[in-house]
Amino acid sequence: MSVGLPQGILCAVLASAAVAGAQATAPGEEIVGTVTEVISGDTLIVMDGPRKVEVRLADIDAPQGSAYYAPGARALLSGMAQGREVRVTVTGSSGPDRVFGRVVAVELDVNLEMVKRGAAYVCWDFPVDTYFTPWETSAKRLRVGLWQGTWEINARADCLRRPPVELPAKPETP
Repeated sequence: MSVGLPQGILCAVLASAAVAGAQATAPGEEIVGTVTEVISGDTLIVMDGPRKVEVRLADIDAPQGSAYYAPGARALLSGMAQGREVRVTVTGSSGPDRVFGRVVAVELDVNLEMVKRGAAYVCWDFPVDTYFTPWETSAKRLRVGLWQGTWEINARADCLRRPPVELPAKPETP
């Protein structure tokens, strides 16, 4: 069975569109959509039209699962973003529907606000933006959020286990 020229062109165009839609979002691009779910204190789901995008807040990490202050961090992020329209400036991606980025809800810099309120810490091995430093220091000094306890979290180890950026591929060893 042969496909006619017009049908063949149509198939090629549709296949190209599907591939283009599956490509990762490039750094610097902006996604605008509504937050439909908050997964953790540093990860949320944004509906960009029909596209569901998982957004990891760039440059920071928040406690996960049953860790101390994880529920508080998730609740704070949910209060700032759930159901709201956000702008995400993409800093990297790890697939077509998973990006790292800076999130702004109305005029609120969500990434920065999470650090200011002590619900997240800066991942210093991977920063794209370093202006969080004085805010994290202030949160520690004032013992807000996860810094309330007298203990010190091992933020560096947590960030290395779950980096807030796309890591370069490891070269293959011969």
